[in-house]
Amino acid sequence: MIEELVKRIFKARNEAHVRHWMTSSYAEHKTLGKYYEDVIGVLDQLIEAYQGTFGIIETLPDQTESMIKALNEEMLWLNENREKIANNIPALENIVDELTGLHAKTLYKLENLR
Repeated sequence: MIEELVKRIFKARNEAHVRHWMTSSYAEHKTLGKYYEDVIGVLDQLIEAYQGTFGIIETLPDQTESMIKALNEEMLWLNENREKIANNIPALENIVDELTGLHAKTLYKLENLR
């Protein structure tokens, strides 16, 4: 049942985030932003307490074999599609580069800091 909860919360969080970008209502924009920013923290508290009580959850939705492999694939995709994403707008290219850098730093830490 906890696995289903995680799946549902992630789905709701992602939906709220997309709708946050799409709304023309300031109140809805702020409300959805607050939700997607806060909900994962609350879920994290629940999962950690649950695992402290019942043990580590072995399988959760949308897991890949290796986080390192998944991040490498995403970083490769970002590099391959940088121009299409940013459409030759330097400010957008810089943000895509920041995202790529975040992936690279995370990979470094996962691979080297044990």
